[in-house]
Amino acid sequence: MTKKEFIDKMNLACCEAELKKARFNRAVIFAQAALESNWGNSELVRKANNLFSIKAGYSWKGKTIKLPGPEWSNRLGWYQDFQQWRIYESWCDCILDYAKIIAEAPWFQDALQYVDQPEEFLKALLPDNNHPGWATDPGYFQKITKIAAELENYGGPKWNKR
Repeated sequence: MTKKEFIDKMNLACCEAELKKARFNRAVIFAQAALESNWGNSELVRKANNLFSIKAGYSWKGKTIKLPGPEWSNRLGWYQDFQQWRIYESWCDCILDYAKIIAEAPWFQDALQYVDQPEEFLKALLPDNNHPGWATDPGYFQKITKIAAELENYGGPKWNKR
């Protein structure tokens, strides 16, 4: 999949999710999906429509797939770990679940007040001393903002309204 094809498919999936009342910041969700899915080319997105590397924890009742994924820990650094990942029927279903997780997890709910402010929305998804975050990668914020700039160059959503 090319970057342009990724953007087109994300636009369609986001529009469908927004029609179903999902709340998120478009620039952030595009950048997260581009990073987590390698622009729609990862094995996880190809086999499971899982754009955001969403794990299948104890509460997940849907289908799963077991694949390796990168993890970060202060003790080990980067390592590969086999995980059970959620399987979705479509990219829209994955985006709807992403929005549901943000709306329902107490540590992510602050993000919803920033749906029109990408930088603040993203910061509210990051881990802090008291709460888990969306990703274990200590460079996640910088990677997302860099990809967001690249997305703009390909016609994706603008990070900041100009």
